[in-house]
Amino acid sequence: GIITDRSQAITGAQLDKISDEEFEQRIETIGVYARVQPEHKVRIVDTWRKKGMVTAMTGDGVNDAPSIKRADIGIGMGITGTDVTKGVADMVLADDNFATIISACEEGRRIQFLLSSNLAEVISVFIASLVGFTILQPTHLLWINLITDSLPALAMATEKAEPGIMKRKPRNPKDGIFAGGVGFD
Repeated sequence: GIITDRSQAITGAQLDKISDEEFEQRIETIGVYARVQPEHKVRIVDTWRKKGMVTAMTGDGVNDAPSIKRADIGIGMGITGTDVTKGVADMVLADDNFATIISACEEGRRIQFLLSSNLAEVISVFIASLVGFTILQPTHLLWINLITDSLPALAMATEKAEPGIMKRKPRNPKDGIFAGGVGFD
């Protein structure tokens, strides 16, 4: 059920025979790549990125490392993966289960609040440090983190994600931290 027509599959040898322009036009119709070499994997990732898509690449062998490094998010296998692959990966699946990727993405989207709630603290301490002023002592920061982070973090851990959170498209990686209604437009 991955593909409905043989034209939706391509081998590495066939990929070598088509130009970059033709591949860029066909890539959205291809669902299966067979017998591909490391350079083919990099070409696939690069072509998707050239089309403006967010890319992810999974792998476990040394031959997967170049494309894992090139993807927007590289995912290595923690059990069967080589040290090289785990070293270049952005995420390592401790259980080698692809379903974990979906769970990790959902958790990441769900807890974005914790990052934004600490933003004011980080910015104020950073600016004060640049000016040479101590706005908060280390014990003050620890106290603030204990009070402002512990209860929200506990609440976030027990709260279910919004319905349809995984149906949202990924945010544009070129968007800044204040994009999407945070800050000034």
